Amino acid sequence: MRVSNQSLTNQVNEGIQLSFRRLAKVQEAVASGKRINHLSDDALGAARALDLKSFSTSLEQYRKSIDNASPVLAQTDSVLGEVTDVLSRAKEIALSLANGARSAEDRRQGVNEIHGTFQQLLTLGNTKLDGRYIFAGYKNGTAPFSEGVGGVVYAGDTNEIHTPTSPSTSLAVTLPGNKVFQGTTLTAGADLFDTLSDLETALATNDVNGANGITTQIGRLDAALDQVLSFRTEVAARQNSAEVAKESLSALQLRTTELRSQLEDADPVQVYSELSRQQYAFQAALQSASQVLQPSLLDYLR
Repeated sequence: MRVSNQSLTNQVNEGIQLSFRRLAKVQEAVASGKRINHLSDDALGAARALDLKSFSTSLEQYRKSIDNASPVLAQTDSVLGEVTDVLSRAKEIALSLANGARSAEDRRQGVNEIHGTFQQLLTLGNTKLDGRYIFAGYKNGTAPFSEGVGGVVYAGDTNEIHTPTSPSTSLAVTLPGNKVFQGTTLTAGADLFDTLSDLETALATNDVNGANGITTQIGRLDAALDQVLSFRTEVAARQNSAEVAKESLSALQLRTTELRSQLEDADPVQVYSELSRQQYAFQAALQSASQVLQPSLLDYLR
């Protein structure tokens, strides 16, 4: 059966187009460094790569959450360190003025300094970071601590703000202020504000050994210092947990990246070898076409 020139031309063109598409596919793999550039390249592999990409994005979000939590934990630790310094100074003054050799006038002169430590403590309890009170729980409209008629009033709540560190875990970032500074819900909790206020009163009234005297307040200051130390230890443990979680995320992120690379990345040796092969095949197709479609004298005479 005689093959028409048009049919032959179509067959040759189809062959050239097929060879060109194969060459273009390899060239794209060389340019991108990827084995999978389209869903059609490997449907199952592409779907798996997309899942890994989504998982990698979620890991990055957890890492950012930890990064956002770290300054809050660091600031809390710093504030608790300052609270310890304030209480230690108050205890130093109390010990000095509890000495029987000190006069009533000496003790009255200590009132102003103790009042100053009280105000320092109030300021520390109302510490803000990035516009948020770190000891207010969820409530951030007003400062958590303020002086009232009966003493210091807490306007925050008892909630702790948590941040996710993985799909199944989270980390408490904040501490309730009333728990830290007033001992609320704690067994034999110490109220730091009341302790300093009572010490100020004891100094003003020259009460050394009474029920609410200076000696009694020294014992309360010891309890207050232990309470703050306990919370500072808790914050340190949280900081350590945050670092461990971050390291785990980094390791998981690295493994996820490796798996994506195994799925998507092209083998350089293999892809360049295939490029040479397809280039040769394409050139051969063009050469064959030029020979097959070359017009002869008989073609013109027909």
